Amino acid sequence: MTRALITALLLVGALASGCGDGDDGSDAQTPSSTPDNDDNGTDSGDDSGDSGDDAPEAGELPKFCELLTAEQVTEAVGAPVTLESAPFDSCEFDQEDPRAVSGSLGVVEVGVDAGGFESYRSGSSGALTNGVDHPVDGLGNEAFVATGTIGGGESLQAGGGVLTDGGVVYTVNLTQASGVSEDDLVAISTRLLELLVEVG
Repeated sequence: MTRALITALLLVGALASGCGDGDDGSDAQTPSSTPDNDDNGTDSGDDSGDSGDDAPEAGELPKFCELLTAEQVTEAVGAPVTLESAPFDSCEFDQEDPRAVSGSLGVVEVGVDAGGFESYRSGSSGALTNGVDHPVDGLGNEAFVATGTIGGGESLQAGGGVLTDGGVVYTVNLTQASGVSEDDLVAISTRLLELLVEVG
C-alpha cells in the first residue's frame, strides 16, 4: 500500500508538470536506463565525501539516488531509511516499519506553456483530499509543501516542490500511516527540499 501511494503521488506530479506536452522537458520523465541501482542505493554513503563528483552537468537533470546518501536522508527524516532508485529517475526511501514515513525524491521540468510552477503547485494540492498548501519561504525561487489525504485514506500525506532555475522543480512526496502530524510532515518535507537544493 505504501508503494501504491508513492506511485500515485509521483503520477500526480508528472501530470501536474505537463510532462506530455511535447517540449524538451517531456523526455525527462522517461525511466532511466542508467545502472544506478546495482547497490540498491543503500551503499551510496561510501561516496558521501565525493558527492560533488557526481553533480549533474549543465542541462542534465539530477538523479538524486546518485547524489544522496541514506545517512543524509535519515537525518532529514529523523529515522533510519534505505534508498532505492525508482521510475522517472526518482529516489525512493523506506523505513523498516511500512507504516512509518516513506517517500520519493525527484525532479520534473515545468514549461510555461503547461502552466509552469503554479500549475504543478495547484495540481499537487488539488490531488489531495482537503489539500492544504504550505508556502516555504527562502528556498529556491519558490517552494511549497501540500498536505492532505489521498485515495479515501485517513492518514495525512504530503507532496512538495522547490522551483530552481530553468523551470526545474525538485520534488518530495511523503506517505505514512502512523499518525504523523501535519506540522511534522511539513517539517520533514522542508528539510528534504533543502537537502535536494544543497546537492542538486
